[in-house]
Amino acid sequence: MPCLARYLLLLALATPPLIRAEVRLGTPFQDHAVLQRERPVRIWGWAHPGERVRVTLGELPPSMTNADPTGRWDVTLPALPASLAPRTLSAEGSTRAFARDVLVGEVWLAAGQSNMEWRLKSATAGEADQAAADFPAIRQLKVARNPRSERQTEAAAAWSVCSPSTAGDFSAVGFHFARELWLALRVPIGLINCSHGNSAVEGWMSREALAADPAFRGVADRWNEVLARYPAARERHEAALQRWDKEAAAARARGASPPNRPAAPIGPGHHQEPAALFNGMIAPVLPYALRGFLWYQGEGNARRAGEYERLFSALIGQWRHDFQAADAPFFWVQLPGLGRMPPTTTPDDWVALRAAQTATLALPATGQAVTIDVGDPADIHPLRKREVGERLARLARRRVYGESILDEGPSPKWVQRSGAFVEIEFVHAAGGLRMGGAPDRAFELAGPEGRFAAATEIVMIAENRLRLSAPGVDRPAHVRHAWQALPAGWLLNASGLPTPPFSLPVD
Repeated sequence: MPCLARYLLLLALATPPLIRAEVRLGTPFQDHAVLQRERPVRIWGWAHPGERVRVTLGELPPSMTNADPTGRWDVTLPALPASLAPRTLSAEGSTRAFARDVLVGEVWLAAGQSNMEWRLKSATAGEADQAAADFPAIRQLKVARNPRSERQTEAAAAWSVCSPSTAGDFSAVGFHFARELWLALRVPIGLINCSHGNSAVEGWMSREALAADPAFRGVADRWNEVLARYPAARERHEAALQRWDKEAAAARARGASPPNRPAAPIGPGHHQEPAALFNGMIAPVLPYALRGFLWYQGEGNARRAGEYERLFSALIGQWRHDFQAADAPFFWVQLPGLGRMPPTTTPDDWVALRAAQTATLALPATGQAVTIDVGDPADIHPLRKREVGERLARLARRRVYGESILDEGPSPKWVQRSGAFVEIEFVHAAGGLRMGGAPDRAFELAGPEGRFAAATEIVMIAENRLRLSAPGVDRPAHVRHAWQALPAGWLLNASGLPTPPFSLPVD
C-alpha cells in the first residue's frame, strides 16, 4: 500500500464516527466478502447521526434504518442460501458505500497466536500449495495486528480472494481447513483471520468477561504489576532509543547495517495487555454472522496452565455470546510435540496445558485436533500445517456438515488390570489401531508406588483393544499415553488420527 494511502487509512480509522458524516460500511463489509449462509446477517456501518440509510444486497428488497446518536446504523438481512454468484452490498444516505463481489457461504473465525498466524508460503510444501491455490470461492479477511487498551469499532482489514498470487499470505492452517471444506461442500468459504503472535488467551477476552469471575483476579494482579513497573521501563526504553539513534546513524554512515531497534516495554496498548486483542481485533468484526470458530493458542499460557481451562472456557462462552451464535462449534488445536521449551516454560507445563485443553471438551459443541505427531522437537512453530488444518476440517465435516468420517483419534473407553497386564478398549477405532513413532515409548505403566516404566510389550488383541505390560511393574495401578512434552510414540486409528495424551488409573 502506498504511503499516502496508508496514512489516509490510519487517519480515517482514528477519526471519531461523529465527525465523519459519510455513509460507510463496517470493517468486515468490503469487496470480496463472504456472508454466512442460512442465517440472518447483520450489516452495520456509520453515517451522520439520525441519517436515513438504505441498504441493499443484490436483488434483495432494500432495508431502511436510521443512524443512532453515535452515527452507527445496522440492519438484519434475511437468511440466504449459499451462492457463488457475486453480489454488491450497498449502503446509501447522503453518500454511498459499496462492497462488491460478495458471496454467500460458510464463514469461520480463525484466531490465536503465531501458529495460526503462520503463513502458507512459510509452511511445509507451501510453495507447491500456493502454486495450486486456484480457489476463488475461498476468501480471507485478514485483520491487522491492532492491540488497544480501549474497545474499537473499526480496524484495518481486507478480504483476499484465494489465488496463487495471494494464498501465500493466508493463514496456513486456515487455508488447509478452507480447502478441505470447499472440496467437500463446494460453497464459498470465508476465513476471518484474527491472529497475533505471542498472545495469551486473556488478551482475546473482553474486560467484562475477565471481571466476571473472581478466579481471574490473578490476570488483573499481574497486569497491575506490569503497569507499576511501566514508567521506569519507559524511561529506560527512551534512553535506549537515544543510544540506538546514534549507533544506527553511525552504522549507516560507515555503510553497515544498524543494530536492532530496542523493543518497546510492555505497557498500555501492548498485545500482552488483557483484553487488548479483543478490543482492537475482535470487537471491530462483532457481530459478523459466522458458522464457527477455529483456535490455535496455548503456548503463551503454558507456564500458567493451572488457570487455562477456566479462562479458555470463559473465552468460548464470551465469543459465542458476542457473535450471537450460542451453539456455534468451537474447534481448537492441542499443543504439538515440542522438545525445546520457550523461556520460563517447563515440559511439565506443556503437558499440563494440553490436559487443560482436553478438559475443555466438557463444553458442548467443541472439538480438538491432536497434533502430538506433527510437532517439531526444536521449534515452537512446526511447519506441518496441512495436517493441522485437515484435522480441524474433519471435525467440521463430521460434526457440522454431517459426513460419515472419523474426526478424532482413538480414546480409551475402559481400562482394566489383568495380573501384570493392562487392557484398554478404545472408541473411534474403526478400521483398527496402529502405532506411530517409537511404539515401545508410547505407553507407560506404574505400580501403586507411582514409578512409571515404558510399556515395551504392546499386543493388539482386537480391532479396538490393546494389552500392555512393562518390565518391573507387576501390579499396574496407572497407565498413561504420550504424557511428555515431546512424545516419542503414539497410537493412531486407520485414518491416521492420534490418541490424545491421557493419564488414567487402572481398575
